[in-house]
Amino acid sequence: MFKKIVSLFTLTAFLVFNISCYTTVRMDVKKVDNLRGYNFKIKKVYTKSGEIIEFVKGQSWLLDDRIEGKSYIAGEEQELDLSEIEEIKRDKRGTITWILPKKGWGFDVHSARIEGDRVFFKQLKLVSVSIPLEDVRVITVKKFSSGRTSLLTILVAVSIIPVIYGGLILYYTTISPQESCPFIYSFDGEEYVLDAEPFGGSICKALERTEWCGLEYLREVNGRYRILVTNEMDETQYTDEIKLVVVDHPGGTKVVPDIFGGVHAVSNPVIPSLAYDGKGEDISHYVSEKDWLFWTSDTEGNYPQKKEDLRDELIFEFPKPVNADKGRLIFNGCNTLFGSYALKLFLDLYGNKVQDWYKEMNSFGPAFFRTWNLREEVHTLWVRVETETGWKTKAMLLGGGPFVSEDKLYTLDLSDVPGDTLKIKLTPPAAFWMINYLAVDYGENVPLTVREIAASEAKDHRGQDVSKILAKNDNNFLIMPEIGDSAELVFEAPPRAEGMERSVILKAGGYYDIHLQEKGEPQFDILEKFNSTPGFVVRYFLEKYLQLKDDMKKKYRKYE
Repeated sequence: MFKKIVSLFTLTAFLVFNISCYTTVRMDVKKVDNLRGYNFKIKKVYTKSGEIIEFVKGQSWLLDDRIEGKSYIAGEEQELDLSEIEEIKRDKRGTITWILPKKGWGFDVHSARIEGDRVFFKQLKLVSVSIPLEDVRVITVKKFSSGRTSLLTILVAVSIIPVIYGGLILYYTTISPQESCPFIYSFDGEEYVLDAEPFGGSICKALERTEWCGLEYLREVNGRYRILVTNEMDETQYTDEIKLVVVDHPGGTKVVPDIFGGVHAVSNPVIPSLAYDGKGEDISHYVSEKDWLFWTSDTEGNYPQKKEDLRDELIFEFPKPVNADKGRLIFNGCNTLFGSYALKLFLDLYGNKVQDWYKEMNSFGPAFFRTWNLREEVHTLWVRVETETGWKTKAMLLGGGPFVSEDKLYTLDLSDVPGDTLKIKLTPPAAFWMINYLAVDYGENVPLTVREIAASEAKDHRGQDVSKILAKNDNNFLIMPEIGDSAELVFEAPPRAEGMERSVILKAGGYYDIHLQEKGEPQFDILEKFNSTPGFVVRYFLEKYLQLKDDMKKKYRKYE
């Protein structure tokens, strides 16, 4: 499942990567002049009507007002007697992919089934397609280069018309994000695809943590899995451990990790029957499926001095079995690009005394125990559930991103929730969160075969063996101080449990230090208000956000 675009009015980023070999990234498209001149090929087009068109390798072209290319479609259903067929090829899942008749040429098939002594199939046909740009919502591109890994440019969307299938107005800037975390690329059999962004927000040693992220694109090739770890930001990354958690599970179930490393099988997730904001507006179309449409704050017309403009109130109602005493919330969301950028703005407030903050944090001094971040929900989000005695906090959602959003599972105690409806409330601060999907599963976990494996091979970009460094959590770090630093890891795939499907989860631990200028006098008056004045943090950052948005509108007015 692809992993994101933002809707409503927000800041977000769309990446164009410049890495050795090639990779796949996804971006919004409207003002396509910003894409011209890059060495890429369009792989897929997602239209506003919901159609997905996949192009044949190397057969796509971005023109002035449309995208053209060659694509395979399914033809009319045909049939053959088994006695007329020389050979049938299947993929690893047993699906028929190719048929060779005794007379004629072999051909690829879109779908096929065998009934008795007959084969019914739809042959793939190569056709030319032309898609007007005004009908395109999102494109997937393959970016090529021969250089070392680096973040080439960021296209930042400032304003998006708030309709599901409406046009998009984009303003662009070359201001790069100031911090992120390691980018994890999975090898899908053809290319490396951006698939995870672990331990976001761990901006010093004291905040080091381990995170578990599902790898949706990773595929076993010749009995091996391959991933690529890269530093593409102006920071030093310290990665302590990288392993794969290989999970074999019954068909029809989906595996979702929790924030503590537990692995859960989900078989019947229920989406909200109602989802609405504090103004009563329906937001269910943003959060009912994992797609390219995210809910985020509508900050148009927001006034930072108005308390009601500082955060949103979102209510989600789910059907609930009357006797259910627990539910498993599956949440897919992350911080916005601005939410990530705000960490840099916070550190800049310390000016030439920022190293004092690091020392205080890493020695678990007073700075470590200041909890304004939790109070204001800028990088963690409280889950409140309506109970028989009012709203109660039941879980804390962990932020991250902003480039990859992941499914995470949170177990909720529902023993004090009466009736057949579960109501969940989230209160995200303005401009800090993007939410893609929520669902609740009331089932029990099923038996799983779970194996944690270390890399059999791991080499950094200099060719040095780093497999022992990444094999366990022991404060022995793979240190990547420069943009372009990377490491490629190879894992031997264990035998698959018979009759089971397989999912793979990344386990990665570490932290990173943002490279700062450390200039100017510290602004302790502002920092003190962060700690002492509820709501001040959100007001301060909302002012910064709106100013940045306004500056970009003025600078790039020509794109309207």
